[in-house]
Amino acid sequence: MTQDNVDLLLEKYEIFRSEEDPHLKKLLRTEVISILEENEEDLVSDDIHVWGLTYYMSDDNKKYHLNLALEKFLEAYTLDSSNFLACLYVAHCYHDQKKHQEALKYYELVDQDALKEFQIWRYVKLIEQIGECHYKLGNQVLGRRLFQEVLEWYKSSPDEDLAVISGLTDCLPADDPIVIEIKKIAIYFD
Repeated sequence: MTQDNVDLLLEKYEIFRSEEDPHLKKLLRTEVISILEENEEDLVSDDIHVWGLTYYMSDDNKKYHLNLALEKFLEAYTLDSSNFLACLYVAHCYHDQKKHQEALKYYELVDQDALKEFQIWRYVKLIEQIGECHYKLGNQVLGRRLFQEVLEWYKSSPDEDLAVISGLTDCLPADDPIVIEIKKIAIYFD
C-alpha cells in the first residue's frame, strides 16, 4: 500500500474510532474497509490489524463484527507473529466471547516486554486479564496472585496511567482484601 493510502487509512480510522454518532460511524467504517479492500493485495500485518480494529470498534451488530474482527486479528498475527497488538486483540476477542481457554492462550503469547514498553496501562490490564482467565478456569490461586500483582501496580503508579479494573472485581467478592484495597486507590470506584 502506498504511503498516501496508509496515511488516508489511519486518518479515516482515527475519525471512525472517535465518532459517537452511530450513523456516521457506519459510514466511516465503510470508508475504512473500502480503502483496505482496494489495497488488499498490498496489505501488511499492521494494515490487517487496523481492519480488525475497525470491526472490533463497531458498535452495531457486536457478535457479527466481533467474529470478523477475530478473523482479521488472526490473519494479522499469522502474517507477522511479532505483531503483539494483533495477538492481544485475538485474545480480547476470545475473552469477549467468554472463551477463556483460548483467550488465555493468546494473552500468554503476547510479547509482554514490548507491550510494557508500548503502553504500561495495557501491560497491567494484560496481567489482570490473564488473572481473570485463570480464575474463571478454576485456578483461583494463580488468578489471585496476578490480581495482587495488579494491585501492586496500582499502589506504585498514578491512576491516570492505568486502565479501569473490571476482571478483578468481577471475580473477587466485594469484601475481598484485594478489592477493598484497589477501591481505596482507584478513584473511579467512588
